[in-house]
Parts: sequence; structure tokens; C-alpha cells
Amino acid sequence: MAGILKYLAGVETPKTLVFGITGKQGRSKSRLMRKFGTEIIAGCTPGKGGQEVDGVPVFDSAAEAVNAFPQLNSAVLFVPAGAVRKAAIDAVDAGLKFLVLTADGVPTQDEIVLKEYVSTNDSVYLGPNTVGLLDTEGYLFGLIGGSATWARKNYRPGKVGVISRSGGLSQLLGAFHCRPNLPGPRADGSYGPLWGEDYPGLSAVVCVGGDPVPGISMLDAATAFEKDPRTEVMAVYGETGTTQENDLAEAVMNGGITKPIVVFLGGKFTKAGVSQSHAGAMIRNENETWKAKQKALLDAGITVVERPDAVFSAVLGKLKKS
Repeated sequence: MAGILKYLAGVETPKTLVFGITGKQGRSKSRLMRKFGTEIIAGCTPGKGGQEVDGVPVFDSAAEAVNAFPQLNSAVLFVPAGAVRKAAIDAVDAGLKFLVLTADGVPTQDEIVLKEYVSTNDSVYLGPNTVGLLDTEGYLFGLIGGSATWARKNYRPGKVGVISRSGGLSQLLGAFHCRPNLPGPRADGSYGPLWGEDYPGLSAVVCVGGDPVPGISMLDAATAFEKDPRTEVMAVYGETGTTQENDLAEAVMNGGITKPIVVFLGGKFTKAGVSQSHAGAMIRNENETWKAKQKALLDAGITVVERPDAVFSAVLGKLKKS
């Protein structure tokens, strides 16, 4: 069965190029990704073509890598924020269909230019400012899990698709759905194990990132999970800033998304003009406030909870009904 990338980017089996593979983070995270199951075919660092990292050949550009390995279709970028725009355009021009931009602090102007550029090409990208994507079919892009051993143990195949604007919440909402005998607040107000050994499990985790101009949005991710036959329920972390949650609510209201969704909506006490940890969480108009988003989601029939550990019992309730 194909993973979530089939529905996000039309990629059945990812064949991956790693930008910045010769750097400390690129090298260590490439090892994590490979141990989890990601097929990394080549690396790219300008000026270091001809080298190898753990047996992976390094090229000066994406075009050179694709010329040597035409099967390449995806890339993850471990490059400084100021280099993201140029590297991503290099990847798109080389014909790569799916990119993950992990860097924090990418200039908003660069994000706008990149989003416009990619919209005219047959590519999509996740991020910037994202821990990436993990699919329990056996591939990982980015930073999720900490170690491959931990990730394989704590992210197990199942029925829940996770979408998050937060790296930390991406990992929490993902791993806890795979934890046997998970305790938490129940729908009846009591506290205790929500399920036994038969945990819900995961289809995939998609962190759309915390920046104001994301590539793949929450709605894009939800549309992919809607098509994914493994996914029965979506668990979502949303927050103030941008209109991503509003767009998701509108799609549900219009019937474009029909699978049940549970949202933990953060930022209830965020004030306008103040960034809440993420650049994209800053409230710029009334529609981006917590109250407006909560109303839009509830009006669409989406379940909204106000604490992260309430997500799990709500998801369980949706699974029993689906």
C-alpha cells in the first residue's frame, strides 16, 4: 500500500536527495532517516561534489544528482535559513516532486517567492520550520523520533492521521496514539486507561510547520488523509495566526473533507500582534484569533478540545463511530 506521499505529491516510493548531507545535522539526520527506512540515494552540497557520506554520493547541485540518478523524486533540505530559497528552487528545477524544508527563520519574502515559484511547477514542499513527515509504511523526512529505534518503537501502523503546526505536538500526538494502555481524561470526566493493548496507531504524521507562509497547508494535508484508505480519523494541532484552520473548517462545511477530525486548538490567550512561539501564530486580523477559529471549526461540526491529552479520548470516540 502506498503511503501518504501518494496523495500529497503523487510519489509512490520516495527516492531521496539530501541537501546539506555533509553538514553535522544533515549527516546525523540522514542516518536516522535511512535507519527508519527512507531510501537516500544521493546528497547535495555545493563545492563538495565527488565526496561520499556513509556511502552516499554527493553532488554540487540537484541537477547533477538527478542526471546521475533519474529515479530521484524527493528531497529534504538541511541547509541554513538564508540558503533555503536557492536550494529549493534548485530542487524544483531538477524535477523533484516533494521537498521538506526543515530550517527555522526563513525570511517571509523568500517563502512568498518560493510558494509562487512552486505553484507554476509540478512540485510541493513541506515547511519551512518543520520537523517533517513520518509514514508508518516505512519512510521519514526530517527530525521526527530522535532515533530510528525510538521512532520504530513508538510510531506504529494504524488508523490516525496527524496534522500539526508544531514540531513537539506532531511527535506527541503521533507517538501517544501508539502507546498501549494510554491513560488520559475520558469523555465521562474520569481519568484512566483509554484503551488496552489495542491502540489506534498511525497512518502518518505531517508537520506543516510554524511559519506564516507554509508550503503544504493543513487543508492540503487533510485532503491527502481524506484519500488515504488507512486513515479513519485525523488528529490536528492548530493555533492562532494564518487562516489554515478556517480553510479546513470551510472544506468540511462544504463536504470536501468527510472523515472525522479532532482539533486541539492552542493560543486561547494570545493577544494580537504577539507571536506565540511560532512566527505563523501571530494574530493579524480577527479571523486569525482563537475565538474565530474555534467558532469556524465548531460550526463545521469538528470536535475541538482545549488540552492536548483530551485529543486521545476524542479520537477514540470517533473511531468507535467510524
